[in-house]
Amino acid sequence: MTSTSGRRGPRAIGFLILCFTGGIGAPAAQGAREICIGPAGGVPGSRVSVPVTLDDGAGVAAFQVDIRHDINLLSLVGARSGPDTPASSGWTLESQNLEPGLVRVLAYTLPPLGLSPGRKNVAILDFDVRSPLPISGVPFPLSNCVLGDVDGSSIPCAACLQPGVDGAAPRFAVVLVDDGFSFRPARAVVEQGDWVLWRHVGSSLFHTTTSGTGCSPDGVWRGALEPGGQFGRRFAEPTPRTLPYFSEPDCFAGMTGDVVVTDDIHLEAVHAPGGVGLAWTGGSGLYAVRRSDSPAFVGPSVAVFTPDGGDAGTTFGDQAPVIAGQAHFYLVANKF
Repeated sequence: MTSTSGRRGPRAIGFLILCFTGGIGAPAAQGAREICIGPAGGVPGSRVSVPVTLDDGAGVAAFQVDIRHDINLLSLVGARSGPDTPASSGWTLESQNLEPGLVRVLAYTLPPLGLSPGRKNVAILDFDVRSPLPISGVPFPLSNCVLGDVDGSSIPCAACLQPGVDGAAPRFAVVLVDDGFSFRPARAVVEQGDWVLWRHVGSSLFHTTTSGTGCSPDGVWRGALEPGGQFGRRFAEPTPRTLPYFSEPDCFAGMTGDVVVTDDIHLEAVHAPGGVGLAWTGGSGLYAVRRSDSPAFVGPSVAVFTPDGGDAGTTFGDQAPVIAGQAHFYLVANKF
């Protein structure tokens, strides 16, 4: 009987079954501008357009970024200028395929002319969905981020946090806001050391995520959420703990939420007749089990299961066959 336990990092057991909880990348260096790219989703055969954004364009006259995509899920059609870098204002955008699944996007102005301050949509990538199944939340690892000003000097640049790239997607509790007055979901439940990622998917209203109660900030965190923007925070507070927060412009309209930080979920996996058995302790007391053939837990292979005995169960048996040379990855996360 072979078993493995422990929360951090992948550990192989038995017939190429892995238990994985995913590492978390470091946040961007203080003062660095962030280039982001939205996740992709769509049905087989559809065409999807993915925006590339810069959190603050002030003085930026050129940029370059390498963007990787899964060629089994998506086929790159091409890259084009974003609405904030049109050819009519002197911008030129070029793209080059460096290798299958890796494209370099470069844009510049002649004569050099810097962008104005604020969030900018600087490029759009078009893809055809090749996956035989619908996809959602597919990330794009970014690298070699370069920004330049009108004098050709470098501006500090970093890639924004992405679930499935900086860590397994369930290690990020994603909270959405739009042009309404609510956080969705209003309660995020994470383990100590996990991230909450707030994303603004609306088109007009400005929100914040600001820690505190009674519409009064307590200084623990504050993130501005422009339309199309995001803010992430890693929660390393002592556990258990509930941290309330609100949107400053909309608090009195009831736009509030909280983050519940639990202790670690300790997972053990053992061989079972015809499959694998999982058992765990810790966490919130309500759980979901995820299985994937990718440690990033993205793409059409991700399946979500209810533990044996219901949401409060602490065991799960899986008899799904594993193809020779491949692997299954499992993650047990707090349910919210």
